Amino acid sequence: MKMQIPLLSRYFSWLHNNAPEGPVEVYPEINDSFESSVPGIRVIGDLTGLPLLKFAVESGSKVVQEIEQRRQIPKKSEKKDNRIYDVLIVGAGPAGVSAGIELKKLNYNFIILESNDLFHTIKSYPKGKPIFAEPEDLKTNSEIHILNGTKESLLEDLQSSLKKWTLPIEIGARVTQIQKEEVGFSVGCEDGRIFRTMEIILAIGKSGDARNLQVPGEELPKVYHRLIDPKDFSKEDVLVVGGGDSAIEAAIAISDYANSTRLSYRGKELVRPKPENKEKLESLVQRGKIEFLGGSQVEEIGEREVKLRNTDPNNASPNVQSVPNSSVLVQIGSSAPIEFLKKFGLRIQNQKRFWDWIGFIEMILFANVVYFGKASFYGSKTYSSIALGSLVAFFVLGIPFGIHLFKKRKELFSNSWNTFKNVYILSAATYFVTVYIGSKYLDFLFLGKQPGFHYTLLYSLTILTFGLRRIKARPTKYIRKQTWTLILIQVFPLFLLPEIVLPFLGKNGLLGDPNGFLLTQVFPYGAYWNAYGLILAWPLNMGIFYNSGITTFWLLYGLAQTFVIIPYLVYRFGKGAYCGWICSCGGLAETLGDETRTKMPHGKLANRLENAGQWILLFATVITILKLSEIFLSSWFPFAHVLGSIGESGKKVYDVVVDLILAGVVGVGAYFFLSGRVWCRFFCPLSALMHIYARFSRFRIFSEKKKCISCNICTKVCHQGIDVMSYANKGIPMDNVQCVRCSACVVNCPTNVLSFGELK
Repeated sequence: MKMQIPLLSRYFSWLHNNAPEGPVEVYPEINDSFESSVPGIRVIGDLTGLPLLKFAVESGSKVVQEIEQRRQIPKKSEKKDNRIYDVLIVGAGPAGVSAGIELKKLNYNFIILESNDLFHTIKSYPKGKPIFAEPEDLKTNSEIHILNGTKESLLEDLQSSLKKWTLPIEIGARVTQIQKEEVGFSVGCEDGRIFRTMEIILAIGKSGDARNLQVPGEELPKVYHRLIDPKDFSKEDVLVVGGGDSAIEAAIAISDYANSTRLSYRGKELVRPKPENKEKLESLVQRGKIEFLGGSQVEEIGEREVKLRNTDPNNASPNVQSVPNSSVLVQIGSSAPIEFLKKFGLRIQNQKRFWDWIGFIEMILFANVVYFGKASFYGSKTYSSIALGSLVAFFVLGIPFGIHLFKKRKELFSNSWNTFKNVYILSAATYFVTVYIGSKYLDFLFLGKQPGFHYTLLYSLTILTFGLRRIKARPTKYIRKQTWTLILIQVFPLFLLPEIVLPFLGKNGLLGDPNGFLLTQVFPYGAYWNAYGLILAWPLNMGIFYNSGITTFWLLYGLAQTFVIIPYLVYRFGKGAYCGWICSCGGLAETLGDETRTKMPHGKLANRLENAGQWILLFATVITILKLSEIFLSSWFPFAHVLGSIGESGKKVYDVVVDLILAGVVGVGAYFFLSGRVWCRFFCPLSALMHIYARFSRFRIFSEKKKCISCNICTKVCHQGIDVMSYANKGIPMDNVQCVRCSACVVNCPTNVLSFGELK
């Protein structure tokens, strides 16, 4: 056993290929019109997740267009109380002021509340901080123009734009309370003032919540989280902590005045900074003005020194070293003011509340009814009991859950799409439950078909319906082609062919001679369900090989499909050539699951769970070999039937644990809770097999490092939990075996950093 553990570790390490495991930064949930989970409260600027000034001012311009387009605010002449503002903006930074100018142009009655002073965040930048007007190709519609320059030139431009407009701005008005009223909102400030408004725009940024190191000594007065003037560190021994542009710019500025300047970064190399910043740093390091301590992490801060732990295993330095120090500047970014937003009832991305868990349980119970209900028609009383018990629990728990949903009806039916989506899902669930109860307990077969037919019908209809929505919402050429391919494969070979076309042809004797090729090799004894095997490969479809009556056609076809065709596709186009363009599981995930892709867990724990698929693949391989041994070796190997019997027992376990529970109940039950690719990422044995193929693939997602703004959006929208941003930061081709070519990272990247390609 001791020999096997390192071997397994090496195998899993090879499979993961040093994939980064960075977390996802969370922000408030907003839709395409910047509206939060609380109707009437919109979010712009940094809190949308785009950390660039151009995007900030553009969001200020766009949000007003959205308000005007959906205008429900009565005109001044129609309003009963003119003391109620049309719009209240919280925050007088570039985004808030940009929105204010647009509201002024449209003659809205509005006010801007600012807790500090105008453009406070920019004023707190270090003196001389360079400003980059990125992305260069973004043309904004805002009256505020962002140009390349410095902090000082930016402030001049902002003040110049502001002088052209007289905006109602209240300085020193710190918002502490937002409350929904019968009409609009009441906004309370720290000084006791209360403002009434119909709509709210939050433009508060996130720079106020600096991230901490969470180490002993961080509370000492020598520790700072913001650089105002580099001269403040004259004659000091300064340690700057961080690896981004802010940290490097701070170290460069401080080095002109400090006695000594050190830059500590946990990574071995700096990968995120802009090239010009990195070049300046390298020049100063060579001249001895800055000491770069790569592969180090602050362990403890003392009065006169800082203890750094060596994080680079290839570095011969001591595990912990002390460096002389009189000041520490922590520049490791800032976090969104999550608690502040939660207080006002705004939903945070991936935040799980009590009723979310109840909804998840309801989905699991419904999935139990669907999958164990289908399986119960093959004679299992246990499956029938599970389905019945789940159905009862589903209705019992559904009473309080239904009351909760009724109270949330305005949110659920806030627009035409949400209305259609929720009505469709409710109708589909009602349809299947009715069909199941009728066929199981009332001896009534709707349309003369078993529940399995209706399940496949709903599956196909759902992919079609939500696929069309995906095409409309994300109208790129790639998504259009991919989605139509998924729809057509599901509707024709995976529904119409096995459920309608083949039974009709067979019933009317149109499949040829009963002793002919089709009815003896492809669909023996009327096994029209074999048509699924034309698309779904082993071991996703165990029936291809695990079949006592396996024919020569299916043996050869299954071998070619699983070990020749799919490996070639993966080699040329990546794992997504099958998972993202062909597979029915992927089809549902990319359509119904498109809006829940940001719910996929990220990080080390989730990445470790990916190994579960490899164990399921191993189990599937063993029981398949045992079954094939019985089929092909029984004539000369006396114990072949024993092997087959062991395989049969294993197959029963596989059917329940993998096919029913993991693929069905968990896979579908987690759709609106943990994203639609839980089964694909963690448990699918075919996906696990393709991970091995993908290690030899030529497919990559390439990135232009210079254009990456580290916004983390590419990682957030990845259905497979890949830390895409880490690859883009480093400018290296992404070769993660989990990629399914969904194109979400490419499409959603605000600066067009990413693109598909192949290694030459």
